Amino acid sequence: MPHLRRLLAPLAACLVLALTGTGSLALARGDSSQNHADHGTRHATDHRCGPNDYSAWDEEWLMMSIQGDLFEIQGGQLAQRQATTDKVRALGKRLVEDHTKSLKDATELAERLGIDVPDSPSPTQQWMLRAVAQFHGRDFDRWYADLEVHDHKQDIKEAQDEVDKGCNPDIRDEAENELPVLKEHLQLAQDALASLT
Repeated sequence: MPHLRRLLAPLAACLVLALTGTGSLALARGDSSQNHADHGTRHATDHRCGPNDYSAWDEEWLMMSIQGDLFEIQGGQLAQRQATTDKVRALGKRLVEDHTKSLKDATELAERLGIDVPDSPSPTQQWMLRAVAQFHGRDFDRWYADLEVHDHKQDIKEAQDEVDKGCNPDIRDEAENELPVLKEHLQLAQDALASLT
């Protein structure tokens, strides 16, 4: 019983963070568009951006997408090392493969547009990786799969928001192209989680 009580606090914290995902980052970084005037890029406010224009919304989504790719790559590598079930190891391997490609595409697009390229997951994402790494055996598998279910639900919502509200046609295309892959990842994570209960 004392062992269970020690686990409850980190479990609850991990679940809260997983449920909120990266959505809170969009609010916390509301001033990020102010520092890009030196790139000479005009920030448009509607859906009629030219190929070299982008809104603060576009910029924020692309930066969060890159951080999300880095998070998924690190998490997938962790799952390949630490998971005990084939489904969770396979999920981690697939996430590393797909998000490595997504990271390459998103980084090239950000560099072309003069948008800063993050080099690590967000602090919240880094904390989530440290938290889930504390679990072992089937507990790790369960918490990792659960984290991926919640994270991919959030990612799908954010990508759809970019498709609906974004301005830059290339960034919107990037989000639209990610949606089917993110939905497939969600299904894989749900299947992995279901196999553990």
